[in-house]
Amino acid sequence: MKRVLIFLLTVVVLVGGIYFVFNLKPPKPTITIENNIVEVAQGSYCWGGLFNVQCVDKISPPNIIKHEKLKPVVVSPGAELTIKFNRKPLKNTLSATIWFNKNEMENVQFNDNVLIVPKEKGVYIYSVSAHWKNGSSSYVFVIEVK
Repeated sequence: MKRVLIFLLTVVVLVGGIYFVFNLKPPKPTITIENNIVEVAQGSYCWGGLFNVQCVDKISPPNIIKHEKLKPVVVSPGAELTIKFNRKPLKNTLSATIWFNKNEMENVQFNDNVLIVPKEKGVYIYSVSAHWKNGSSSYVFVIEVK
């Protein structure tokens, strides 16, 4: 009987520990375009774990790109970019913004987690955000249309 209680207690502690560890930070997206994985940097977020809530306000997406030294992924004009999370965001909360400079930005339309990149050549900085039961988060990445 004593062994069973120790076993059950161990299982509860392990499951609780795993839950706590994996819920400390928001899930990071996997972004792919033309069979390339795009490097993503963490943006601002508010996230609630088992025992605490943490809100982190980051610098602007263009400055995050510079600070993290992210290199743009070269893509074709009008290519399809796919955004996936290992934990699905709440319905209708996934959004994207394209940054032209530190102050000028525009919302981007996408369907089923797919957005079409611009047809004009240039370097484009994107910010993607979503909400989950535990909070919200944004992410930043950069592409170059050639």
